[in-house]
This record gives sequence, structure tokens and C-alpha cells, in this order.
Amino acid sequence: MSKNIKDELADWYDQHSKSILSFILLMVKDYQQAEDLTHDTFVKAYLYHNSFNQHSSEKTWLFSIAHNLTVDFLRKRKPSKFFKEVFLLQKASSYTE
Repeated sequence: MSKNIKDELADWYDQHSKSILSFILLMVKDYQQAEDLTHDTFVKAYLYHNSFNQHSSEKTWLFSIAHNLTVDFLRKRKPSKFFKEVFLLQKASSYTE
């Protein structure tokens, strides 16, 4: 008997959400944002489950979704991230002086 999509995604979430969260956190360095992007990864996997053709493992497929969502997020926020980092560097250098 085959599982329905919700049960399958719930299993995938149990198996892979922690490693996907860690993967995203390495890129965004913001825990709350990493949690949001992890959630978005599984929402997108649910919405596009019919396009999962099983040429790779579900873990590989989920990580590719997570990677693409995170890259899109970073691309959109790049200018503000740059200014934030400059501000933090200036603030840090003022403590060392």
C-alpha cells in the first residue's frame, strides 16, 4: 500500500529537516531565516511532489530545492547584507581601537 503525499512528506521532514536546516544555516547565518527557508523547502516539495521523478533520492531532491530557495533569498537581499556587514565591520573595528 502506498503512502499518501502528506505522510510521505512528513516522513521526509522527520528524516531530513535537521540536515537541511543546518545546510541552509551555513549559507544564511541567521537561524530564524534558516527555519523559514527549511519550511519553504518542504512546502515547495509538497506543491511540486508530482515533478519528483525519483532519478535521485528524495534527500538530494530536497537539498536542491533548499539550495535554490536559499540562493534566491541571498540574491534578493544581497545589497542590504552588504551594508549590514560593512556596518558590523565598522562597529567591530571601533571596539578594537
